[in-house]
Amino acid sequence: MRKKILSLLCCVFILLPLSACKEAVTQPSFNTELESEMPAETLIAENGSYRLELNRTNMGIILTDLSSGEQWGSSPVSSNGEELDEFGMPVKKHPQVESVLLVKCQNVLGTTEDTYLSYIDAVQEGRIRYKTIENGLCIEFYFDEAQIMIPVEYRLLEDSVTVSIDPGKIQEGDNRILQISLAPFWCSAKNDAADAYLFVPSGSGALIGVDSQSGQGSKYAAQVYGTDPTIEEKAAISTTEHIRLPVFGARDGNKGACAVIDKGAESAWIEATAGSVTFGYSSAYATFQMRGYTNHTAQVFAYEKVENQVYSKRMIDTPVSVRFYPLKGEQASYSGMAKVYREYLNETAGMPAVCDDSSLHFTLLGGTMITKSFIGIPYETLYPATTLSQAAHILSELSSELGMKFSVKLKGFGESGVDEGKIAGGYKISHKVGSVKELNALADFCKKNAIDLYMDYDLTRFKSNANGFTVFSDAVTNPGEQKAAQYYYNMAVKDQEKETLYYLLSPSKFSEAADKLLTKTKNLNYAGFALDTLSSAAYSDYSDKTKSTFYAKSGVGDMVVSVIDKVKQDGRLFMANKPNAYAAAKADIIVDAPTATANEHLFKSEVPFYEIVFKGCVPMVCESVNLAADANTQILRAVESGCGLNYTLMAEWDESLIDAAQPIFYNSVYADLKPQILETVNKLADYYEKIAGAKIINHTILETGLRETRFDNGITVYVNYGDKAISGPEGEIAASDYLVLENRP
Repeated sequence: MRKKILSLLCCVFILLPLSACKEAVTQPSFNTELESEMPAETLIAENGSYRLELNRTNMGIILTDLSSGEQWGSSPVSSNGEELDEFGMPVKKHPQVESVLLVKCQNVLGTTEDTYLSYIDAVQEGRIRYKTIENGLCIEFYFDEAQIMIPVEYRLLEDSVTVSIDPGKIQEGDNRILQISLAPFWCSAKNDAADAYLFVPSGSGALIGVDSQSGQGSKYAAQVYGTDPTIEEKAAISTTEHIRLPVFGARDGNKGACAVIDKGAESAWIEATAGSVTFGYSSAYATFQMRGYTNHTAQVFAYEKVENQVYSKRMIDTPVSVRFYPLKGEQASYSGMAKVYREYLNETAGMPAVCDDSSLHFTLLGGTMITKSFIGIPYETLYPATTLSQAAHILSELSSELGMKFSVKLKGFGESGVDEGKIAGGYKISHKVGSVKELNALADFCKKNAIDLYMDYDLTRFKSNANGFTVFSDAVTNPGEQKAAQYYYNMAVKDQEKETLYYLLSPSKFSEAADKLLTKTKNLNYAGFALDTLSSAAYSDYSDKTKSTFYAKSGVGDMVVSVIDKVKQDGRLFMANKPNAYAAAKADIIVDAPTATANEHLFKSEVPFYEIVFKGCVPMVCESVNLAADANTQILRAVESGCGLNYTLMAEWDESLIDAAQPIFYNSVYADLKPQILETVNKLADYYEKIAGAKIINHTILETGLRETRFDNGITVYVNYGDKAISGPEGEIAASDYLVLENRP
């Protein structure tokens, strides 16, 4: 008994200092004195197309299309007016369906986490106050039991509505806000409705069905821009595709809604609840991580560990906002949502409206670190899978035999190859792969032969101190005030491989790293930079305890954009690999555009939403054909989505590559792949010429199982992924094949 008591006391003393309950109060104090004050009028704002009104029942909003009378709202609005049950009585919606906010809080002791609903805990059992703002209204939700106040601003724009929160104005008492879900039922569909679904942007994009399942239904949740790597994870998840675009939506018959997280996307999750009989509706929504966290493991005794979540001392200070677009008719579809988001990026992120498409790309692998031994003593050295002279030979052959324009990325030609070492591989070319003279000669050849040559530099991952960057001062820190160690995982056992330890450069140092890159490479004359990790990774840094600039990943997108702008101002091109939205919109070419999803159990269909957004605006190629589990399926996905083809190549293979930390050195030997590349590229050359520069105006999964993609220049392609032939609009389409038609209406 004495041992158990001692163990319990040790746990308490270890965990309490790590929990958020002892953290300094940084928010305005909760006001207990003010009384409720309700708006006298329900009209909030009106323009030539829409009217925005306050829903006095739940303090949400209703948006009305003035031309059709169609309505949308923070709580589902029926097209047939008030819903009645089997006895003719009005159907009472679940309190969560009526809520504008779902708020997750941690209590003063840090021992429990509770969720509060705005409809119950503020509208009915708390207080409401309001303020008028330009083209809108601010509703202050006072949750008296939780002792928190959250001000929500509703604002009518020309074609949409924004619902936003300024974290700096949130009031807190003893409890601490962890997460806030904003307007969780705006993008919703009634369960079992015909021709209805939810859309979430997992990987390329996924549709979720709305059939009734159970009281709770099925849940989906994923962080926007991927899981924060500063969260300490002991085991790897199987999901390999992340959310790259901060957009989601719902279709319910001939009506729908598209939502864009236009502020605070880095700190957001996209969640969905499908088939809940309790709610009666399926919905997709944004949840904002107001306080970042990590999973902390404390060693109590030799064989006893205690795990808990450690939250940041401060709340994020970036405003969070979701912009809701009403959709109707043909636009009430995932194709319509993609069009809305494409135009949003054109207007707000500077994404070009047109582009010269890319139909072919090659990534050449330089080297990787391997272990050798000398008189029994192991040491690490770089194995050159492709030297610069070998790269010149490969590109010379491909250019001569293909006779077409393509782009090339040199990956892993720095001091540590594709592996983590010094930032940007030391900003040098490894002598084992070649010299600066050879690199410039290769660049000159590429310029003469219309080949865009990019050099990849890793500006985020490192484990060696150099060039002014050290782990001690420049690596990111997690909320537990520890350096956020990173590892590769053994996918067979989902466990960390401790020998692969590395760290992440603080986002506050991105600009400095970019300045050094531009300075140290000014005499290298390749076309541009491929900043793979910078364009695809978003993570937190809690090193600065005086402000929350990079807490819960906030602010990272702006830092990446500033680096891209520097690169372009220097006259270089920018290549983005599987990029997040903020990097994709700025890219001169997108490589490894995601063509699949995380394959969650509740996904009913994969759709090429990502490609619909960027096709015709940013040149784009698919993931490597030769590294795919099924090369033919990858080619069909490229055809369906209008993506160009992509191959990963190297000159030589050695059995030592079997143990390479990054599993990309397989099925990539150029000599073996050359015949297959020439055959496939030549076969598809005519198709890519026909769709060059065209945008996708509609994508449909037909009842037969065929997938139809329509381009704005009259080209239509039908793809059959099945194992049997299917009748198409003009004859049969063979199994695992496609059909291209011209001048379709």
